[in-house]
Amino acid sequence: MPDVSVSLVNTNSRELLLACLDSLRGTDVEIVVLDNASEDGSAAAVREGFPDVRVLEQRHRAGFGANHNTVIRATTGRYVFVLNEDTTSDDWGFARMAAHLDANPRVAALGPRLVYPDGRPQDSAWRFPSPTASALGLLTLSRAGIVQSGGSETRDVDWAMAAALLFRRDALDEVGVFDEEFFIYSEETDLCRRLRRGGWRTQFFPQVTVVHHESQFSAGIPERRINEMWRGRHRYWRKHHSATGAGLAALCTGAQYAARAVLGARDRDFAGRMRLHARDALHVRGPGLRELAEDWNREHARVP
Repeated sequence: MPDVSVSLVNTNSRELLLACLDSLRGTDVEIVVLDNASEDGSAAAVREGFPDVRVLEQRHRAGFGANHNTVIRATTGRYVFVLNEDTTSDDWGFARMAAHLDANPRVAALGPRLVYPDGRPQDSAWRFPSPTASALGLLTLSRAGIVQSGGSETRDVDWAMAAALLFRRDALDEVGVFDEEFFIYSEETDLCRRLRRGGWRTQFFPQVTVVHHESQFSAGIPERRINEMWRGRHRYWRKHHSATGAGLAALCTGAQYAARAVLGARDRDFAGRMRLHARDALHVRGPGLRELAEDWNREHARVP
């Protein structure tokens, strides 16, 4: 059995996926790619260029959590590395991460340091989006007290981004895998919250650095992406807080984005995005990425 199974999900991002796999070449891990009904030849390209990589070619389109759950159930590693196809690294540090989890048996999730392609650090771990955290975000416009990634020391965090997140399989067996009612966004927040309730810990691990490139899948559909993001956040609030708490969190978060829109009014694009976030934080209107996948499945008669 390998120590680490890498779970990669791809939708029409062939070049990013191939670059990621090339970066992973030579690592002593199990790599499984689930191709989410791509139309750009991704699956064939992986089979041709990386014969040691296992490909699960899915004929319908599903959400982030559902797709990674399929890979998690199909793999055997003691640890599962959920990884975006838009990532690369000069040193994945799988042995270091596995050794850290071996030495810390109650750590269930480990998030490496993420950076943009130009080397700038990317925020990748945060406090849980509770009503209290939302109120703090309003007071500071999210400039203090919310982001937990940063620094050079390993530290406990509330939740970490699943663009690159290593999970302990035993912990997933205990609390469950991703909640598939989240289509994309907030599913890792929910899972880290369930792990915390089960007595497990999540940590930020800056000893390993992963470059996170911008995915092209939703680049041309920003409003759908924003709608889906806030749909996931509302589900998270309803799932983990009372109706009053969820309402307070939404109100404080919406007010924060509205304030940012006013302060950044000179930049029309920025202000427009902030107004959209403020609207959706209160109530999501319009379709998201789930509907895009459902439309594609109906068009191609591929209903899961």
